[in-house]
Order: sequence, then C-alpha cells, then structure tokens
Amino acid sequence: MTFSIFMAALVSGSINGGLYALLGIAIVLIFSTTGVANFAQGELATFGAFAMFMLVLPLGLSLPSAWLFTVALMGVLGAVIYFVIIRPRGNADHLNLAVRTLGLSGLLHAIDVLRWGSNEPYKFPSLFGAGNFALGPISVSRDQVGTLTVAIAMAACFFLFFRYTRAGLAMRAVALNREVAALQGVDVQRTNVLVWVVATIISVVVGLLVAPISFLDTGMMQPYLLKAFTAAIIGGMYSFPGVVAGGLILGIAETLAASATSIHVREPLAFAVLLLVLLLRPAGLFTTNKAQSRV
Repeated sequence: MTFSIFMAALVSGSINGGLYALLGIAIVLIFSTTGVANFAQGELATFGAFAMFMLVLPLGLSLPSAWLFTVALMGVLGAVIYFVIIRPRGNADHLNLAVRTLGLSGLLHAIDVLRWGSNEPYKFPSLFGAGNFALGPISVSRDQVGTLTVAIAMAACFFLFFRYTRAGLAMRAVALNREVAALQGVDVQRTNVLVWVVATIISVVVGLLVAPISFLDTGMMQPYLLKAFTAAIIGGMYSFPGVVAGGLILGIAETLAASATSIHVREPLAFAVLLLVLLLRPAGLFTTNKAQSRV
C-alpha cells in the first residue's frame, strides 16, 4: 500500500467512522435513557432522506431550507413514534420493546419501497456542491470535507447540549437512574420524548449526509445501522465518547483492510469485530468490568 493510498483510506475511514459514530450516538442515547435498542434508527434516516427528496424539495425550498424543514419534520415524527409505539405498555420487557422497533423498521422500509422504490437509486443533491481539494498527495471532495465537518459539529453540539443544558442534564439523570431522577423532580416522560426527538434528528442528518455519497435507495442505511451498533457495542452502549471512538476505530480499520485486500472484506470485518467484542469484552472496550461509564 502506497502512502497516498494509505492517506486516502485514512480520510475515507474517518468520514465513514464519523457517520457510524453519529448514528451510534442516537442508538446509545435511546438505549441508555429508555432501555430500548432501536433497530429502526437506520430506516428513520432513509425515510427522512426520501421525505426531503420527494416531498420537501418539490415545494421549491432552497437546499439549506429543505434540510432544516426535513430535520424539524422528522423530529416531530420521533415524538409521534414514542407516543404511539413505545409509550403504550412502556413497562414491557426489553425484548418486547426491541421487537416493536423491528416492526417499525419493517414498516418504514415497506413504505419507502412501495412509494419510491420503483425508480431507485436517485441522485441526491449535495449541500456542499461539486469539486475537490488537494490535501497533500490526495484529493478530497467537497462532499467529504462537508460531511466530516457536519459530523464533527453535530457531535460537538450534542456533547455540549448533553453536559451543559437543563434538558441534557435531565437526560443524564434519567440515564443514570430514572427512579432517582423522578424523585429529584425530573419529568421522565418529557425527557423520554425529547430523547426520541433528538435521536431521530441525529439519524436524519446522517441519512442526508449519506444520500449524496452513495445515492438514495431503500437499502441505503442498512450497512450503516450494523456498523453503528458495532460502534455502540465497542463503546459499551452507555458511553458517548466510547461510541465515537468505536465508530472511528471501525471506520478506519475497515477502510484500511479494504484498501489492502478487497472491498468485500468491509461487511465481514464489521461482523467479526461485533462478535469478538460480544464474546471477549461484552461490557465494551471503554468500560471496566466493575462499573460502566454511563455518561
């Protein structure tokens, strides 16, 4: 592997890893506060991208305005999903709740295929325009630079929100212990709704970043969901810094492996990493056996 190929793989892996980490943050946020492993996270991202392309852009809005409108619209959908699918019989066991999200994933995928699948894939407009930048021995597209910038900005905004705002502190309290949080005056129900809204918004942003890179189709986010769960498990399912580190590790490792061998090793590598972590370090690589870092 030449130096230029290595650097190109490093940049591409960092971008992919950032997207895995963002989607993983949404997964960890819901899991740590509501105890639900949301398997519909990827389909929410795909549905949001289709909603923008098929429903919002035809309204004549500019691309940035369409982004903002779609994000707001999908945030509302996240609240609706919580009230309609998660809140009823909310004391059900984790398997029951996880299967509900699987059903939601299948429903959203079926809607995408029924309404828009016949002419896929679609060329999705990029927020960052065309063109390339020279970065030493490699060439980086505006899409890559913009995607990485948005991913970093989103992660930074989330961490600031989670640590320094009243709503973020409420989420941390519920993640630590919902009963104690309720006794301290935290509105657990409202916090749960906000968690689903924020997680849905994060997922939709990931979908809007992926669509211009890989074209918009009904199966666009399926590989990303597996790798986001892998990143979350590497981080321990409760640690936000851990899921970011896990996403970057996975993204860089799979890109370097694909550059050195074959592109077909990407998915098997993700499965192998997932199985190894579950078998050898089920608490995650960034947690101890005695205590898990939950925030």
